[in-house]
Amino acid sequence: PVGYHNPSYRTPLCEYMYLYWHRRTLQARQNPALSTAFGAAERNDSSLLPLFVLDDKILSHADGLRVAFMLGSLGSLRDWYRSHGSDLVIRHGAPTDVVGRIAQSVDAERVVWNDDSSRVARRRDRAVQRALARSDVAYTSVRTQPGGVDSATRLPPDPGSHLADPHALGVETGGIPRLSDLGDGDYDSAPLTVGTESARRRLRALSNGRTYRRHDDAG
Repeated sequence: PVGYHNPSYRTPLCEYMYLYWHRRTLQARQNPALSTAFGAAERNDSSLLPLFVLDDKILSHADGLRVAFMLGSLGSLRDWYRSHGSDLVIRHGAPTDVVGRIAQSVDAERVVWNDDSSRVARRRDRAVQRALARSDVAYTSVRTQPGGVDSATRLPPDPGSHLADPHALGVETGGIPRLSDLGDGDYDSAPLTVGTESARRRLRALSNGRTYRRHDDAG
């Protein structure tokens, strides 16, 4: 792992709880950190709660098409968790506040996420790590392979057996916003048009990384 913090050992009063923080990788499969979290949950016979944070600091500099793609991916990801008896917790706010607050509310022993090398992500992660350390919550940041996703990543045969139900824990899951709910109308909400050139323009916009890069360029 890239980042690892383990506070002084505490004898658990109940089963361990892991909080998995989704960021760029909005899928369950081919997800190194989620695989790591599931593996730990299997070894400790514990539970895992998934979280995604809508971060205004990133959204305010994001390309509209990329945000639309993100929202669609969140819908598919939520469906996957619901199909296994859980749900994706979605919060809107600063990760430095939200991640620690959710971790404390479910008495999570550890927060797990995928490493991200972009400038804005590194700053955000350092701030979250400091906040978790102050709350005595452990964390693990998992590095992906340089060539892409590690082929060894896997999910347990029955993911639902290790997924926590946020509703049973009293955790509000939150809704997936529409594109028009974000960015004060700044995003381009023009409908997709049929045609090869249109598709190429959309693909270039989606793959240019501007969700993070534009924010990085701002310093």
